[in-house]
Amino acid sequence: MKKLLILGIFILTLGTGCFDYTELNEMAIVSGISVDYEEDKFNVAFEILNTTNKDDSKDSSKVYLTKGVGSSLSEAFADASLEIAKSPYLAHLKTLVISEEVAKEHVEEIIDFLIRDNHIRNIFYLAIAKDTSAFEVINNTDTNNPVASTAIANLIDSTTFTNNIAADLNFEKFVVNIIDPRKDTYVSSVEIENGILKLGPLAIFKKYNMQTFLSEDESAIFNVMNGSSNEIHLKVECPSSDDNNNSSSNSNFIVLTTFDKPKTSIEIKDTTATIDVEVELRIVENHCKMDFKEVKTYENIQKNVEEQLKKEMQKVVEKSIKYESDILKIEEIYYQKNKKDIDFTTLDYKYKSKAIINRNGLIFEVKE
Repeated sequence: MKKLLILGIFILTLGTGCFDYTELNEMAIVSGISVDYEEDKFNVAFEILNTTNKDDSKDSSKVYLTKGVGSSLSEAFADASLEIAKSPYLAHLKTLVISEEVAKEHVEEIIDFLIRDNHIRNIFYLAIAKDTSAFEVINNTDTNNPVASTAIANLIDSTTFTNNIAADLNFEKFVVNIIDPRKDTYVSSVEIENGILKLGPLAIFKKYNMQTFLSEDESAIFNVMNGSSNEIHLKVECPSSDDNNNSSSNSNFIVLTTFDKPKTSIEIKDTTATIDVEVELRIVENHCKMDFKEVKTYENIQKNVEEQLKKEMQKVVEKSIKYESDILKIEEIYYQKNKKDIDFTTLDYKYKSKAIINRNGLIFEVKE
């Protein structure tokens, strides 16, 4: 009797596994979605993973696309689904790409539609197609990147050997930011350069509407200011001093943060907001004739880095104020401390920066 019971449980387990597997095979796994808006219509495309057995079709591509059009997102999604022989499976969604037009005028509709659909997990990335359509981005595949949605997600995740210019937030965090009345949000963008997908600069929002793009340098500095940067390259002029007569102001250093995320703080007192940043750096490329055995050399480098950081931070804040996009969450910080609201565009801003230069594996902090 005991053997029969064990055998019955074993058969039920196998049967359940086969049932789930069969159901999954009957679904069209949507990995990416693009949304454009043209002539008062939403144009939607699904990037669907090709689950065809390799033995059945050796030359088949990794994905195929279906397109739909509608006066509303629900109509467009339904229209795109008509081309699919299987049931669309959206829980595997990796990336949603929207055009600049959609980002400027229709984000609220996107959020309202997607959060009502309990088949979608809101942990996917949102990206804006810069200077091209969302469809062109999702349709951009090659041998190295056969699945565009995965390639975009990898671009956003990757920070090795490049400035960290991506937004460190998924769709759920994006929505949390955008519905908060005391802060604005930002999102990554994607470009096509010479036919290849490339990570673009951050787009900044005022409430539900995209306002503009930061530059790539501004995006990198912004991520330093909010403490989320994993890696950044700073190109600074060679220091000039009496002790380094051979240095040339036309040459440059490139310094790279490689230790920990920057230490940052924002303090608001009365009508003044002070943004303070501390970074640890090491020199990775040298085009200056300087004596690196002298402490003075590192003092001069540190001074140049700190001054450049202040200037770059000021540019980010000035653009934020110009477009009334509180991406640094100044109003939220003020409210948490004072329990009353303030207009972040009316504040005076001060900038502090501190650079610690690594020398042969040792960190030297220059005394003030």
